[in-house]
Amino acid sequence: MSSTVLDRKAAKRFALVDCNNFYVSCERLFNPSLIGKPVVVVSNNDGCVIARSQEVKDLGLSMGVPVFRIYDLIKRHNIQVYSSNYALYGDLSGRVMSTLAYFAPNVEIYSIDEAFMDLSEFRCRDLTAYGDEIRKQVMRWVGIPVSIGIAPTKTLAKLANRIAKQNGSGVFEFHDAAIASMDEILSQVDVSDIWGIGSKYSNWLKERGIITALQLRDADQYMLQSKMGIVGVKLQMELRGESCLAMESIANPKQGTCVSRSFPKSIHKLAELKEAIAYFTHRAAEKLRRQQQSASAITVFLQTSPFRDNFYANSATAELVISTNSTHELSLVSAHLLEGIYRQGQNFKKAGVMMSGLVPERQVQGNLFDPHNDEAKKRSRNLMSVMDRINEIYGRDTLRFATTGVLQVWKTKSEQRSPRYTTCWRDLLEVS
Repeated sequence: MSSTVLDRKAAKRFALVDCNNFYVSCERLFNPSLIGKPVVVVSNNDGCVIARSQEVKDLGLSMGVPVFRIYDLIKRHNIQVYSSNYALYGDLSGRVMSTLAYFAPNVEIYSIDEAFMDLSEFRCRDLTAYGDEIRKQVMRWVGIPVSIGIAPTKTLAKLANRIAKQNGSGVFEFHDAAIASMDEILSQVDVSDIWGIGSKYSNWLKERGIITALQLRDADQYMLQSKMGIVGVKLQMELRGESCLAMESIANPKQGTCVSRSFPKSIHKLAELKEAIAYFTHRAAEKLRRQQQSASAITVFLQTSPFRDNFYANSATAELVISTNSTHELSLVSAHLLEGIYRQGQNFKKAGVMMSGLVPERQVQGNLFDPHNDEAKKRSRNLMSVMDRINEIYGRDTLRFATTGVLQVWKTKSEQRSPRYTTCWRDLLEVS
């Protein structure tokens, strides 16, 4: 291993902060009686397990298992089941990330429950103690437990975070170990558990006798490059302690956005499908405006249950003359596309809308033959702006188009969802 790994003054320092069992921790924050009890959070329509407390993990329950298959296990161990509450999780995630910004000048939000921090400016400090200070402050200000891995590269920081969780310390810095100890740690990490190694590369490496992170670090560089290209070379260098993956402070613009749902009950009526597609279009258009983007194409897709006979799935795409993020304009197109792929007599279980060819809304290319004048476009933008502002202040869907329906029989089932304590006035926590 390169000696630069142990050179505290020369190397960079990255921290990977990961919220522990994040969705479950969010539920426990407002319901402390769940602490120490087995808890699972389930997906849309209460279908599959998407988050587990440590107590549930210890029972051997896997991620993604359908809820209907574990009813006996839930009853036998009194597992608490909660429907996903993304409004709550998203808000608490934002609070965690804002707290991290107090401790480092550069924070990269990697996912809803993970973030990289550049601690290079603090490398002369005791970073393990600094990491512990960060953990305590996040718990004090937000109430969410986190684990922190610190290392000279982002890849090693990921591994260090895993160790911090496994040994219960909450913080682990790779510089706490000597070279021999680091070799021992890497020798115990399966190559498939390394950040950036998918199943395809994992199988290829294992076929060549590269089973552990240590073996990957010491493998022939040219062999890796022949299969994995520069990505494989950078990954190997990262394992050697040479930083190759820089912080990404600015998120890359999204290339597409999708809104889809599985229905709690099959739908066969075109009118009900139109309502669902109109609502999905409404949600997708809101996303576009939040991202300050417009769509150049729209796709509508739907399918029946793959577990029943006469499976049917289809999609249709339309390119837009002028890129737009107007709910009204996009809804007209999506309704027309749906009519083209709808098949009478089929029981549809899932549908969705996808926006693609995204461009910055301020750089939309005009068209000489566009029938809409500038005044009409300005009124449309003002209308969308007013709708978004009202919904932001008074809650989602305070204003929406009538085409999205009233009863919404297709709406996602969330029978076990907890209140949206931090994002909805009606759900504010009451103290008696």
